[in-house]
Amino acid sequence: MRHAGAALVFTTLVACGGGTSATGTSTPTPAPVAVPAASTAGCGSGSKLTTGMHSLTSDGTQRSYWVEIPANYDRNKAYPVIVGLHWRDGSAADVYGWSGFFGLKNLYGDNAIFVAPQGLDKGWANTGDRDIRFLRAMIGAVQQGACTDPQRVFATGFSFGGMMSNAIGCQMGDVVRAIVPMAGSLWSGCAASSDKVAALFIHAKDDNTVPYSAGMEARDLFLKRNSCSTTTVPVGSNGCVEYQGCDSGKPVIWCGTETGGHWYPNFSAQESKAFFDRFK
Repeated sequence: MRHAGAALVFTTLVACGGGTSATGTSTPTPAPVAVPAASTAGCGSGSKLTTGMHSLTSDGTQRSYWVEIPANYDRNKAYPVIVGLHWRDGSAADVYGWSGFFGLKNLYGDNAIFVAPQGLDKGWANTGDRDIRFLRAMIGAVQQGACTDPQRVFATGFSFGGMMSNAIGCQMGDVVRAIVPMAGSLWSGCAASSDKVAALFIHAKDDNTVPYSAGMEARDLFLKRNSCSTTTVPVGSNGCVEYQGCDSGKPVIWCGTETGGHWYPNFSAQESKAFFDRFK
């Protein structure tokens, strides 16, 4: 990771040295523990993060986030990290509680580490990029404390969380691999960055809270950033289309639904996981 605070990548074996005891007999050297090539500092003996609410100080403010570690967690397995961002007046508890990370927890089971950050004032205004700095620090803390794959960090969110997902995609391509904004826009900001992400957008035409046009504006920005053409082909089984000619490894998919209002459709988890699973 290029950002300060992000975890180091381990590509070697972790081993303890042997020696000779006072009696002159050799003490056995433990067998080395293999650490996945694409992994973070939290792998192996460094694993210490537990399920529950955690906090850190960012810009002088204490910020909180929920971490959900797999029940059968293997400290030598590099897990994908999925960040779920709540809506306006929502909370981290809504994301990890009743919504189950927008349905993704049921699909992944014990094969991912989930993180639900809490926005300030129950939202993601991202004033002066304060939320971007917090999320960078949060992801870095997770990578330091648990065994994760730095090439499989994903972010998704609904409404204000979708807006923040777009902001992450604009600025955190050095940390996050792909985003899935649902009913989002660019209202949480979109600072320039040379780092790009893959993106899948979900938006209903009859959304009266965040207009369909606002979702398309965000889509079009990522189409331009990723050098995509205007040609599309169907993908999945829910009316989504994938734009052609995008930069390698940076696809852009649009899932525009006729109805649904300001909410995310039942198929969102299915399409999101299929999208994230493309990045191994």
